[in-house]
Amino acid sequence: MSYSSFITDALQIATGEKKTFPIDIVPSSDLPIDFLEWEQAVRYLESKGFVISAITDEFPDGVYIAEGLSAKGMLKGWKLENIIPQKILVKNISWPYQTIQPEKPDTSLGLKVVAHHTLSFILGTKKTLWGKLESLPYGIFGLSLADTSGIQYGQSGFEGACAMKNEKGETFGFRLDENANRFNKSVQSVNLPEISAETIQKGIEITIAENKNYIPKNGEGQLYIRPSFSGLSGGLGIIVPDFFLITIEIAAMGSYMAPSIQIEGRKDIQRPATGSNKISPNYGSSFLIKKGVKARGYTDYLSFDENGYAEEVATCAIAFIDETGKFIFPPVQNEIDEKPRHILPSITRKSTIEMLKKIGEIVEIRDVHADEISEMKGVFTMGNAVGLVHVEAICMKNSETDEGIVLHFSDEKIKNKIFEIKEKLFSARIGNLKGFESWAKKLG
Repeated sequence: MSYSSFITDALQIATGEKKTFPIDIVPSSDLPIDFLEWEQAVRYLESKGFVISAITDEFPDGVYIAEGLSAKGMLKGWKLENIIPQKILVKNISWPYQTIQPEKPDTSLGLKVVAHHTLSFILGTKKTLWGKLESLPYGIFGLSLADTSGIQYGQSGFEGACAMKNEKGETFGFRLDENANRFNKSVQSVNLPEISAETIQKGIEITIAENKNYIPKNGEGQLYIRPSFSGLSGGLGIIVPDFFLITIEIAAMGSYMAPSIQIEGRKDIQRPATGSNKISPNYGSSFLIKKGVKARGYTDYLSFDENGYAEEVATCAIAFIDETGKFIFPPVQNEIDEKPRHILPSITRKSTIEMLKKIGEIVEIRDVHADEISEMKGVFTMGNAVGLVHVEAICMKNSETDEGIVLHFSDEKIKNKIFEIKEKLFSARIGNLKGFESWAKKLG
């Protein structure tokens, strides 16, 4: 089959449908002219909303094939080099999309996304609402910078789930149902249609399974899963977009933060009113703040409400330990009263509270005023990406230019206690904590 015939046949595939083609139309890399023509054919079809991929036993929905095959007829990309593809799959997703060759993960400190094997996606329209869950080779959706409500108006948001391997190499997802439910609430908070939490969880699990080679070994890190949503049109007026999108991507991660950090306590900064949902507008203003914070040698900052009560660190929840050893958590919306609160209902925070109560620790959920923090014996942050991190110092400031007062939390006994709780949390993530086995779902 010629490339022109391949293009002609592919263009006949209806929206939402797919068709297979013989693998022998794909050239090997030792034929540079054919290879260039093949990539041009693939990129042309991708610009028209068709995704071209290679079917294998492990990837029935296809993986990267745009650059042709190796000289030995095998796939290209990290952990694909020894796989011989069976057929070519063409899907019509009706949206421009460019596939990218998978790369080796980066598990150094921080969260670094690289092109991986596959992602899951769900395209929605105003007429049909959400479509079906699909799996695609990793790539980039084509967007208009002017007419995209996700970019222009922040009609977008995300989740942060995690998966880990135990000492046997088995994979577990941690409380993925909680992530899916919170994701659905965030979707609805920016006036996009409700999406089934079961569908999102299924997408997360599929994405984990198809990218299992990216999950670090036990003790070396975790897999971070990022479901996100965005309006794809409507950026020239505040209207319900004609198209909207959910994607589920992953990143292999060693550690998000160091085991102990120093933060700024900024009494002049409050969480936005939308802070109880995980949506993009909550985070845009923090970039400039964090730039200054990091320039002064701190990892992150703690915000306070208008009455001086602690809210959360910009990227995670916070908790305190008083002189009696009691664990104190600032409350989220409707947790203890109806007072408006703008703290994100952290899944790791919820899990830590439940775990502490179960093992017999004293837990109190109440407001913590800025003036009280100097009396605390311990402080830690928590989140799905960060896990649980000891805070060794907080520089309490009334403003950016204020020199502030540095409070230290160096009690070794308390610090070790925090690290013990962290170890229990990570044991729970792989189903090894007695009484909390249900939190970890074994996958694959």
